[in-house]
Amino acid sequence: MNLAPMPDHGRANRPEWQALWQQYEPVTTPLRSVGLVCDVDPCGGQTVLFVDLPDGSHLAIHDQEELPNRLEQVTGWIIQRGHRDNPTYDALVYDSTEGGEHAAHGADIVTMLAAIALHLKTLPDADTREAGTKLGELLLATAQRFAVSFLGVNSQHTGHGRIISGPFDSQGEAVKEYGWQTHLLEESGWELVHEQGGTTWPVTAWKRRDVLQIVYVSRQPLL
Repeated sequence: MNLAPMPDHGRANRPEWQALWQQYEPVTTPLRSVGLVCDVDPCGGQTVLFVDLPDGSHLAIHDQEELPNRLEQVTGWIIQRGHRDNPTYDALVYDSTEGGEHAAHGADIVTMLAAIALHLKTLPDADTREAGTKLGELLLATAQRFAVSFLGVNSQHTGHGRIISGPFDSQGEAVKEYGWQTHLLEESGWELVHEQGGTTWPVTAWKRRDVLQIVYVSRQPLL
């Protein structure tokens, strides 16, 4: 994969900058793979991710105030577009923080990157639009969806499996549906014999008479 070059400044050699860069590589790598130069700027005590666009403008990506030190601590994304030749220009592109227009998506990275792709494709500069198109194609080729699936073994020891429900666009939707489907099993007289995975990747084993089935949240390719 050909990536846009790393930032060329003195901070790039500092351990604290490298730690931040590593944390946000799931955001920067897709952007860099379509030729967009990215930088994590912790100056002024507020960490912001900057993305340079071919038309001379840039995107500033942060949480409500700033980016936390760890990616999993992000609660939502705010994307603003600015321009180096016009410091008063400040356009809101995306806001998934609490109370924002896209708050339902929270800290989901794929949805945020998809919003960037859509925005870039609306801009007049041809190279910037092309970057948006490439980013959209990359997301489409690599994104995954989620489903509630099961594997079962009957009394004749014959195994089978299928998707119970889905696929869903978000893992959270699939986990919610998983809770409903396992509730239905319990109501139908199935006995819970094993549980693991917590609320992120839940897996449960159920038994009724001589039949055993495992219910779980699964990944499903988008294409």
